[in-house]
Amino acid sequence: MTLQSSFDAQVLRRAPVEKLIEYRTAHFSSHSEAATYYTNHPAQVQFRFANPIICRLTSGHKVMRVGGSKPFGFDVGDALYVPPCAEIDVDLRAASPANPIECDCFEIEAGRMDSILAGLNESLSADGAETSVALDWTRFAVFRGVEADSLNLGSLMNMFQGEQDIFANARIEARINEMVLTLLHLRSGDLLTFNPVEESNHGVVAAARLIRDELGQHLTSDALANAACMSSSTLYRQFQKHFGTTPRKFASQLRIAEAKRRLRMGTEPISDIAEGLAFSDTSHFTRVFRKSVGDTPAEYRRRREQHFFNHS
Repeated sequence: MTLQSSFDAQVLRRAPVEKLIEYRTAHFSSHSEAATYYTNHPAQVQFRFANPIICRLTSGHKVMRVGGSKPFGFDVGDALYVPPCAEIDVDLRAASPANPIECDCFEIEAGRMDSILAGLNESLSADGAETSVALDWTRFAVFRGVEADSLNLGSLMNMFQGEQDIFANARIEARINEMVLTLLHLRSGDLLTFNPVEESNHGVVAAARLIRDELGQHLTSDALANAACMSSSTLYRQFQKHFGTTPRKFASQLRIAEAKRRLRMGTEPISDIAEGLAFSDTSHFTRVFRKSVGDTPAEYRRRREQHFFNHS
């Protein structure tokens, strides 16, 4: 099945680009998604994902750059973590019908990463530590050999592709959390920052919690600043430092993540989802969703339903 490459990515083709054929196969659980990309013609492309991604090459060879880094080779078995909104330049000129390039890609919603870090900080606090950890949203990481194998991305994809019984969703979610923790442990020195516990951290977390609890309304800067017990300008700076994005973009990411969850979970009318998440109307919701995900809400739901029909 030939599908538009989306997966929360905007794909920008750069001239000159030879014929590019990408087959994208989507895989879903109740709360997460993955995709397999298959390319059999040379091309150079640029991606920008709205959420963190972790990918693993299963065939072929790529040359990549992330956020303006030096080019690096990406071979079978290698894994890559990329933070949200980072530009990923991919050289696929080694692809051919005889030597295709295939890659598994997993979307890790920013809210999940934040929840995992919150759990780590709660454990540190319970142990009496005077430091807290935060993710450096500007850094990426490449894993090779034993380190890449320890992420067990192949087994995770097998779980997505396997039979969807009553335990499948819970097992996938637990496996993703384990994989993220392993990734952070392996690259704690590169991806994490360790800071003294500050009152500002608590304020930023309180503002983020308010955003999560009130996705059905657009909160003003003053309301968020009051929740954080700091000025709007200070909250803006601290929020970017803590989460790597602005409060407005953070709220937008959470709305899209919640919209995807509702689209996966049932038959709730798309207009009701749009209204419940504070979009001005269904057309506005559709435009924002498509810009972020690559599909319209209806296409996203249909893709998920098709996946489960094919696995039933």
